[in-house]
Amino acid sequence: MIRNAIPVFCYHNVSEVDSHSPDLFREHLDAIQDAGYRTISSRELLSVVRGEMKAPRKAVVLTFDDCHISNWLTVVPELEKRDMTGTFFALTDFTVPGAIRTWDDAPGMRIMPDVFRAAHDGDYSQFINESELRAMLDKGMEIFSHGGRHQGTFVDLSPHWAHWVSHTVYPDQSKPWPTFKAGSAYVHDGFWPRISEDGALNFVTRSPEERIRFCREDFRKSFEWIRDLNGYDEQLFCWPWGQFDNDAEGELKKAGFAGAFTLERWVNTKGTDPYRLNRVGVARSKSGKWVQSRLRMYGYDPTARVFFKFYRKKPEVKHVLLATDSKKGSGGSRQLINNAHALTDMGIRCSAILHPESPLVAELEALGVTVHTFDRFKKYMAAGRFLKKIARETHVDVVHTFHNRAYKMGVIARLMGGGFKLFINRGVISRPNDIFFLWTALSNGVICNSMQCADVLRKHRVSEKRLNVVYNAYNGPDFGDPKPRKKRGVRFIYVGNAAQIKGFDVFLKAAARFCESGSAQDVEFVGVGVEKRYMNRFKDVLTPEVEQRLHLTDVIPHADVLEEMRFSDVICVTSRLESFPNTLTEGFNLGLPGLCTDVGGIPEVLHDGLNGYLCASEDADCLAEKMRLLADDPEKRYTMGLVGRAVVRNLLTPALKGRNLMRVYMGEQLNEPLPVAQLTDTLDLPENPYEGSPD
Repeated sequence: MIRNAIPVFCYHNVSEVDSHSPDLFREHLDAIQDAGYRTISSRELLSVVRGEMKAPRKAVVLTFDDCHISNWLTVVPELEKRDMTGTFFALTDFTVPGAIRTWDDAPGMRIMPDVFRAAHDGDYSQFINESELRAMLDKGMEIFSHGGRHQGTFVDLSPHWAHWVSHTVYPDQSKPWPTFKAGSAYVHDGFWPRISEDGALNFVTRSPEERIRFCREDFRKSFEWIRDLNGYDEQLFCWPWGQFDNDAEGELKKAGFAGAFTLERWVNTKGTDPYRLNRVGVARSKSGKWVQSRLRMYGYDPTARVFFKFYRKKPEVKHVLLATDSKKGSGGSRQLINNAHALTDMGIRCSAILHPESPLVAELEALGVTVHTFDRFKKYMAAGRFLKKIARETHVDVVHTFHNRAYKMGVIARLMGGGFKLFINRGVISRPNDIFFLWTALSNGVICNSMQCADVLRKHRVSEKRLNVVYNAYNGPDFGDPKPRKKRGVRFIYVGNAAQIKGFDVFLKAAARFCESGSAQDVEFVGVGVEKRYMNRFKDVLTPEVEQRLHLTDVIPHADVLEEMRFSDVICVTSRLESFPNTLTEGFNLGLPGLCTDVGGIPEVLHDGLNGYLCASEDADCLAEKMRLLADDPEKRYTMGLVGRAVVRNLLTPALKGRNLMRVYMGEQLNEPLPVAQLTDTLDLPENPYEGSPD
């Protein structure tokens, strides 16, 4: 025997300016009656799903979210004309005392995004007031809760059109704040803005406990307010956006609500969960014939079960595990530290798997990161089992691996059923091994630090859909805005080592050409990180003129490296192969222009003529020529340095890197170049920086 089911339609406002027009709404009501259906109340529906009454044949429930003033002025009169009833869900924080309004004294209709923006600024005139709600109850309509204020949150950090929810999230609307995908604050911990004293914007995820406290207080207040208004023995609730989860539903039950409407589509009949009452959203363009087709679909038990649509909350990333087998303080290791900084600042829980001899252990523990030490990375199966165990015990959502053996550990743990997302970090542009693409195929993606790095992998069979670019961030000290300085000497600094790939010999050749081209008595060349014991490699290119002006530091602590940079004028990166050098961003942060070879990812952060100069790999003559230009033009050095610093302070911040990491972790693919030129166009650079400056 075919059982009857109860279709439930979901409407919002009905006006000429937004959602359904009055004529289209009347067409829908007439179509319902022409199909032989009659309206019943939501309380009757609750009795049906509980088994307290039999589902009437050809019965429908009409619901209206938000209680816009058009519901009072248009919807209720049209329902009355047809002897129909409706269920209206009010936002209790926006429902205020007031006189009953007519078309003569009602405010002009506005689109709902503007209505919500106004309400969050304190203007509730577009919502039905208390007197009007009581009049609706007197006319046989039902009023239930839609929550306090339709509070939203940013559910991820993918740029999105300017949703009205930003009005509920940002503390003020005086600035053009970035906007992202919105969702219900009942259901998502979400991302919330944190604005520092200097105006810098970061985003912090709310803890699950904070969200539950918000739900508890909002549901309690809303329940008490609506119960005092409608006087019903039992209260129903309507989830904003149709979104819900087990935690929020648990708090809803504790508050005393007897059931809740979703936007899932399924059967409403005996045995349906009263907290999962199904509704069909009616889009603004749907015709009366469409309404009749949905009555047929959801008016009977078998078909309503076939045409289902269930809501699934997108998992949130709350715990990221960073892993490396490296025992060195390499560039990749520094970026692992920077990732931990950025993520913990966002409220993301971080842990790490490191070799017990890693210099990163103490740094990460100082950040509050839980470190699991492991010394058998070469034993791949044992390593995989170890990671799987840690991931399951500590509820890891994402594993982000650095260096060779760590990503193999991650892949094996996933194959063992680790149940986490896996990302492989790639910070070099050298050729990967022949089967690297197979390892990446078993991950969720590769995170490269430059477009060039991604392009190398693309040429070696790594799938396009696996490639992401998240640029390195500068996470060191800020020494303040650079000041124009008048001084006789110019200091060119190289930071690297003696490896052939780093091009210290190219730096020395360029210095020699520079000295040959004219007076260089006030010029100093600095080599940081180049050990003196290796200088015999460069005896053929180290001229006496350069040697007497060369200052070598050997390997020194990172803080001392920054001090050497602070008293320099140009940062030189003369590598033969490079991805995205941290030393260049450190120099930019200090206001130094760059003088670099056009290799790897360098051209992505240094645009020739904007924040420095580029020369072809090994072109010492070009480098020497640019040295002369920069030595002779302190104004050019200063303005280029300002551009480089703006790149670091705006495009390479830890906050932005953390944001982009979360975008990738949550499923978005990022593969766009750094917008250096666009940023430069917005800068107000001084025309005469040395006018009035100290000597």
